[in-house]
Amino acid sequence: MGSCDFTMDLENNNNTQFTGKEPEKCAEKRKSAITLEDKAGETKRLKTEEPIVDATPRPPLQSPKKRLQLNGKPKHNKSDNFTYGNYKHYYGKRILDKDFHDIRLDVLATKPELFRGKQLLDIGCNSGHLSIQIAKTFEAKSLVGLDIDRGLVKDAQSTISHLKRQAAPGQGFPHNTRFMHGNYVLEDDVLLEIERQQFDVILCLSVTKWIHLNFCDAGLKQAFRRMYLQLRPGGKLILEPQSFDGYKRRKKLSEKIRENYNAIKFRPEQFTEYLLSSEVGFAKMDLMGTPEHCEAGFKRPIQIFTKA
Repeated sequence: MGSCDFTMDLENNNNTQFTGKEPEKCAEKRKSAITLEDKAGETKRLKTEEPIVDATPRPPLQSPKKRLQLNGKPKHNKSDNFTYGNYKHYYGKRILDKDFHDIRLDVLATKPELFRGKQLLDIGCNSGHLSIQIAKTFEAKSLVGLDIDRGLVKDAQSTISHLKRQAAPGQGFPHNTRFMHGNYVLEDDVLLEIERQQFDVILCLSVTKWIHLNFCDAGLKQAFRRMYLQLRPGGKLILEPQSFDGYKRRKKLSEKIRENYNAIKFRPEQFTEYLLSSEVGFAKMDLMGTPEHCEAGFKRPIQIFTKA
């Protein structure tokens, strides 16, 4: 069989007929493929030969909260929380036994008639434990507890709400007891002109030092005048002032308190004279008693000032 036999028609896998010019076309395809490969290789080479920039590596992404922690938060002086004497566990230092019993209740119990059926205001009520015991033990008609610390007032409100849920409807205590957040010292003395008589008894127990350190002589004197104005005729102010010795230990609570401490001229031993003066108006003062079985710093005389 000769070479001419190879001129017969042949079929590839795609049933395409070869014409004899296939070698030439294949060469062109190979040349085209090589050109494309060269271009691709050149592009790859250019990419890999890009200059390397020496950049500082970025830290991993973090939440804003985490970044604040890394940057450092401003230091907070824990003592700043208690510039008003608003200690969270204040009553723990005045417990007489395992059941809650503030030792001042023993002194107040010597004159239960002062509270029975009366409307009371407790200034600086803290978390409300003593206020609740007074209202319950002495059968007060009503009691309002006031404190400058919102958190302590919230605790007191939670306690009284719990007692109300347990109490029978219609009975006096605890439905007659409520707690409010506020500053007893007014922004301006002119507001005293709109005060009205609304309480039979006002309690101000171990609060004068904190009013004094935060609002100076003028603030405490204004508070005394406001107490007088809020009492009905014959009403009683039950006062437990702290001695001036205790002021010094707290003057470091803040720079403002230090300044106020250094400016004080109205001393606790002058309180009685001021309260009985014409500037306030109380008619007389009686000593109710002094708590026993407690730390020396808490043995403070409790006084009764009577409005004529």
